[in-house]
Amino acid sequence: MKSLYKHIFLVALVLLCCGEIFAQEGTKSALHFEKDTHNFGHIDEEGGVVSHIFEATNTSKATIEVEKIVTTCGCTTAEYDKKPIPAGGKFSFRVVFNPIARPGRIDKQIYVLASDSPSEIVLNIIGYVNARERTIEELYPFDMGGGLRLKSNFHAFGYLEHGKELTERIGYVNTSSKAISLNIAPTISSGLLDISYPTTIAAGEKGDIVLHYAIAAASDIYGTKRDIMQLMVDGTTSYYTLSSQAIVVDNFDIMDDISAPMLVISKNIIKFGEVNCSNDVLEQRVVLTNEGASTLIVRIVESSSSAVECLTERDIAIAPGASHEIGVRLYASRIEDVDNPFSARVYVISNDPLRPMQSVRVNALPM
Repeated sequence: MKSLYKHIFLVALVLLCCGEIFAQEGTKSALHFEKDTHNFGHIDEEGGVVSHIFEATNTSKATIEVEKIVTTCGCTTAEYDKKPIPAGGKFSFRVVFNPIARPGRIDKQIYVLASDSPSEIVLNIIGYVNARERTIEELYPFDMGGGLRLKSNFHAFGYLEHGKELTERIGYVNTSSKAISLNIAPTISSGLLDISYPTTIAAGEKGDIVLHYAIAAASDIYGTKRDIMQLMVDGTTSYYTLSSQAIVVDNFDIMDDISAPMLVISKNIIKFGEVNCSNDVLEQRVVLTNEGASTLIVRIVESSSSAVECLTERDIAIAPGASHEIGVRLYASRIEDVDNPFSARVYVISNDPLRPMQSVRVNALPM
């Protein structure tokens, strides 16, 4: 019986100690701030920096030090003195917010770590930044020559499923005082892109160049498709090209998610180490496994670099629970930049509806 009482006493003592520890860990700092939130209201983006002073009192009977003040954004800084705060003493610090390039809602946190508690004191600044008027150069940063400017010169469309279409608009403006002529010709064509644009643009006119991808439902095309176009303004070739990219995959609307295939790749990085760029031809193997409930079809495996070759065929069928091995070969002599570490990607496109494209990184050190 005494042994039982002794056991109960020890358990109670342990629980009591743990409770004290947890209570200490959850203890708030005695550094009490008068306000934990400051509202800057509406401020102008071009109005310059704004600031606010947060004030606090040490409500304990011991000295406290502010060890650190951390802000959650580069637009916000904290200016403070690390001088110890005596019992009953006051502490204040200035928070400075820079609204440049930060239009819209302000909602930032400031974390104050005091020496008397492991828990951070959370303060907030809120408000709204009124956006300044953007210049034409900011709105249309790509100067194509002859007064023509574009909002962008590249668009990544993401996945283009069989039997579907994707459309994107790229804004333009003619900043010159006269009408200009425009001609856009492909230099690299996927055969899937249609582009619409005016051949004549009036002075000051704004509009859109329309990029439109479409692919037939019965197509056997898969993988990354890229288009690069050359612009000519008043007969002069532009410095910048216009390009777009889409990744062609299966149509997943007709697939049952419950019985879908699932591709798992044995490694996400291939390290070839040091390679002799004069004559090394190296090869490693990667295992593709189907952990889904229906047949996995690896549509195509492609490389981002001419120095890397994928040794596999198209449309490889892998049954549920089965695996298939493919080779990845590095031709070191094809590495263009031999003065820096080499990096490329191998892309595996399959009928896995959750991740139609997966990639494996390829690294090497040219010697």
